[in-house]
Amino acid sequence: MSKYKLTYFDGRGRAELTRLIFVAANVQFEDEIFPFAEWPGKYRAETPLGQVPYLTLNGEKIPQSIAYSRMLAKRFNIAGGDEIEQMRTDVVVDTVTDLQNTHYLREFDETSQDHDALMKKFVSEEVPMHLERIEKIVNLYGNEGFSVGNSMKWSDLHVYDIASSMLKFDANILDKFPKIKAICRTVESNEKIAAYLKKRPKTEF
Repeated sequence: MSKYKLTYFDGRGRAELTRLIFVAANVQFEDEIFPFAEWPGKYRAETPLGQVPYLTLNGEKIPQSIAYSRMLAKRFNIAGGDEIEQMRTDVVVDTVTDLQNTHYLREFDETSQDHDALMKKFVSEEVPMHLERIEKIVNLYGNEGFSVGNSMKWSDLHVYDIASSMLKFDANILDKFPKIKAICRTVESNEKIAAYLKKRPKTEF
């Protein structure tokens, strides 16, 4: 039996998709978390590429969260039933990751002289643009409540994780995107996911 350990800061961030995959698949894993203050020392020195999260699989440390999340999704049969579905699922994941990457670039920008203005533009202009792209692709590939096909896949988990994280900026930010909202309801109604979300601690990010 494979042994999994996920290492990340004490937050959701780029590790949450992987956590949701494990939960949806009902697969046990060790969730190693640490405070950001401890990052510059021991934890950074132990990473494969000087970044987190990383997955330790049977003793091997693997960087790049999307790469190993894709592997886990295939292993746990939530990546798509054939090559075409898997490709479409990857397209959705990549489209959602565009929003995630933009968010982090803006949220943690240390060069801007007016961070408040930067974030205001992100929320008012960039988030809706990315959500429109996600809405368009899931409308093309999925059915009601699913991003691809008619069953839950890791792309649904990514849509849920990143789209719901935008609600901290505006509680109504998803109202113009019914397909995304339907996917979020699907994920939240999953029995295993619902139980996990109920006990998940609230964190800054």
